[in-house]
Amino acid sequence: MNLLTEDNIEIDDKRIYITLFKLHNSFLLLISDQLDMGIGSVTLGSPPTIEGLKTSTASYSLFGVHSKLLSTIIVERAVNILKAPVLLLLFIKILKSEEDLIKPLMDFLNTILKETIKEME
Repeated sequence: MNLLTEDNIEIDDKRIYITLFKLHNSFLLLISDQLDMGIGSVTLGSPPTIEGLKTSTASYSLFGVHSKLLSTIIVERAVNILKAPVLLLLFIKILKSEEDLIKPLMDFLNTILKETIKEME
């Protein structure tokens, strides 16, 4: 397991930490609003199985009921950028609506993932 990136963003006076690990042919993505990462919602995403066809990413909520929409959006975006299976552990404790987090978090995550892909090439 190789650490690819560790970064954070401040959204409305709350800090969100993002850590990405490279596993064998897959990735582990940890997102938390705490320095101590927790398990929280666990979502697995996998890329389309037939290369070249425009099919959607499959995502599965393994457990956790909080932030289900947010975790699905994050894992599907990560899979589309990284082109590999992604296991997401999303641990958000702040009392904030998902709608307030989605836009700034996704913009930040897109930047991080695209930079990571460039560095890996």
